[in-house]
Amino acid sequence: MKATSPFLVFVTLVLIASVSLGEQAAPPPPLTPSEYVWFFGFIPEGSWVSHHYLLRNTHPDTVTILEMIPGCDCTHIPKGPAIIPPGGTYLLETLFDSRTYFDETNRNIRVITNYKPNPNLDLYFGSIAARNPNTLAIVPPSTAFIPGKQNQSFIIKNLSEEKTAITVLIDNDSTMTVSETSFSLPGKGEKEIITTPRWERFAPGSTYTCLVLEVARKETFRVSIPVKVNKF
Repeated sequence: MKATSPFLVFVTLVLIASVSLGEQAAPPPPLTPSEYVWFFGFIPEGSWVSHHYLLRNTHPDTVTILEMIPGCDCTHIPKGPAIIPPGGTYLLETLFDSRTYFDETNRNIRVITNYKPNPNLDLYFGSIAARNPNTLAIVPPSTAFIPGKQNQSFIIKNLSEEKTAITVLIDNDSTMTVSETSFSLPGKGEKEIITTPRWERFAPGSTYTCLVLEVARKETFRVSIPVKVNKF
């Protein structure tokens, strides 16, 4: 695998988003997102993962989301409507069912608003589905929580000889905590991290979320750890 191959989808999506941004340069977008493009990186086979785009209304008037349209059946998002006052924010939960996908994927979401100068906002996400990186291992590769299970430990193993910097990216909904979000591993080194759900922030039922590890050495890539939280 070439060093840059995990970012091919990400680069493609950034280019697409750049075109979109160019089109939106005047007038401004209806809502300002935390990111136009999200990259899950490597996702274990048969997994659900999620990301929350934080949408901010920077206009002096209220903006109403009329409809949200996923780019395919694998993408699950709210339908709307949603009312966002001036200075207000909205968390757009995006669930990706990767179970029928393999290798590089990219998908889009269209947000339609009542902001007449520029009603549409396009968001993107990408992944490398049903694949694991050759130079990093996570044990276990995913987890599930039920009431009474307080935390889960993961062993992050550097399978390469290179010193590796790792950042754990916490989603914008802040439903999970991690014992350490930034650390380095020597060649062939490993580290344990512990994740804990904030139960009070979960609704009853089953919720899919994930932790995303950004791995930096000569190449940079991401790996998602799928997490399912069952609150009865």
